Amino acid sequence: MKCLLLSTAATLAFAVALPTVTSAQGVGFYIDECGATAREYFGVRNARTAMHYNGARVDGTETVGGDIYLEARAAYIACAFPKGSTTMSEFFVDGRNHTDFLRASGSGNAEAGGTQTVRVQFPSGSTGTELTGTVAPGASVRYVLGARNGQNLYVRVAPRRGRLEYEIFNPDGSFLLELINANREYRGQLWQSGDHVIEVVNRGGQSIDFNVIFGVN
Repeated sequence: MKCLLLSTAATLAFAVALPTVTSAQGVGFYIDECGATAREYFGVRNARTAMHYNGARVDGTETVGGDIYLEARAAYIACAFPKGSTTMSEFFVDGRNHTDFLRASGSGNAEAGGTQTVRVQFPSGSTGTELTGTVAPGASVRYVLGARNGQNLYVRVAPRRGRLEYEIFNPDGSFLLELINANREYRGQLWQSGDHVIEVVNRGGQSIDFNVIFGVN
């Protein structure tokens, strides 16, 4: 059965031309976006994923594949992104095409009800940064930030109007901080190494512009 799944998934993504990424977003973006879409598809926000970059097809389409670990089983996921685009164009689960889910959920973009993923990078020599964003009604923005066990994390989310909430996930998908109002900043010591996810959530009925500040020391 496993061989069949891998063979079918290969039809989607693995006619690889080059093992390099042509998009400016890089490997990390595609991996994060594929994993986030898999969690959204199964409705399990803290499920562990093991995604990897599978290279580009001859037409330049970037491909990612890997497993999402559910309570009773693991499912194989394959995702594809057109050359130069950050919007996912194909989504497969266990070798079956579920690309219609992308249109239904808004995954891969910042439209209403969808999820956008942003990898946070600090300027050279800095221990923090400030970013701006816009989150649509019912949508969220996931900020992926690499940090180490023992470091201290600072997060402040400042909506320009309206109400936002945010939550923080450890690299293993568990909660570092459960959903709180954006009027409360976070300061705390980390206890895992790897990519931490800060998800800003808009449960209101209109788009909200905001600033977010990150610090790690």
